[in-house]
Amino acid sequence: MWSRGRSLDPKQLNRLITDSETADDLLSLAQQHGHAFGFIHASAALTRAAKLLEGARMGSATTAGVALLLRLARERLPKMQAQALANTLWAVSKLSVEDPSFVDALVSEARPKLDSFDAQALANTAYALAKLGREDKAAEPKLASFNQQNLANTAWALATLGYSDTAFMSALLMAAEPKLPSFDAQNLANMAWALAKLGYNNAAFMGALLVAAETKLPSFKPQELANTVWALATLGHKDAAFMGALLAAAKPKLPSFTAQEQSNTAWALATLGHKDTMFMSAKLAAATQKLTSFNSQELANTAWALATMGHQDDAFMGTLLREAALKLPGFAMADVNQMSIALTRFNIKDAELERALAARRAQLGRAK
Repeated sequence: MWSRGRSLDPKQLNRLITDSETADDLLSLAQQHGHAFGFIHASAALTRAAKLLEGARMGSATTAGVALLLRLARERLPKMQAQALANTLWAVSKLSVEDPSFVDALVSEARPKLDSFDAQALANTAYALAKLGREDKAAEPKLASFNQQNLANTAWALATLGYSDTAFMSALLMAAEPKLPSFDAQNLANMAWALAKLGYNNAAFMGALLVAAETKLPSFKPQELANTVWALATLGHKDAAFMGALLAAAKPKLPSFTAQEQSNTAWALATLGHKDTMFMSAKLAAATQKLTSFNSQELANTAWALATMGHQDDAFMGTLLREAALKLPGFAMADVNQMSIALTRFNIKDAELERALAARRAQLGRAK
């Protein structure tokens, strides 16, 4: 806690803002030292408040404190640069601020500075405007000047925020498609993952992305390979030739796959209905060494995937089921159901595990 009445330098203010653990601490700081805030402090304080107050019901004191932060930010708008403007817009949207004039002022200040917005700032701005119900598309022209890294980062940021806007995404893909040949492995994988995460299915764009990706598959890291196949399955985009090339690139890297990457790959292949017995045998050999690190969902997804593909490996399933029995208290209902499906399809008779699954199902049912 700071000493009341003592002046603070800019670095101390910034540290106290970012380290505030409660909204009361933050608002008290603003009341005591708001007069010393620069535009970075005003934006940072509003952003921190949005995070601390997320999902909270604000009383009159908190509402007054937020109004103070908004006033401090409004007074410093002309000096705000790209990152501060984007963060302030994001904070205003998260706090559900009903102040059209302030939002208008923010947008007016941001518009001539869009050239200096990076991918994250642009994504935060697009997200905020949508949350605030604004139809302003000022950010879209900026996309045409983005390089492949900026475009992939913007898509990734939007997916991480959970923001999907058909018009903005169409503009982003239009800007990205002619540049796909220059995308590196990480950017190609991130773009595919983002589209799947957002549920934005554009078959023509995905086709072009896979053409660009195929020649670069040998340079894909395990996470990039797993994310790409997961994205294809999530979008329901089937391309047998590309999948063959992807699995060929993935096979020698399977020992480096994490538990999540192993599980997601198995789930994706089953979802796509893509069978490759030799790849799956190699995958299970690699996964066996890491089964103890699989969480409940990963175990259930893997069992379901094997059963769905009809890929029977008694030794692997025996090890998986022993691990599942240990982690059953962490199973969600979907995990219980998937494991039960696997037992049925493989005709596995394990009375003890079946009783444990039934008990867990009943427990989850009572908890609803």
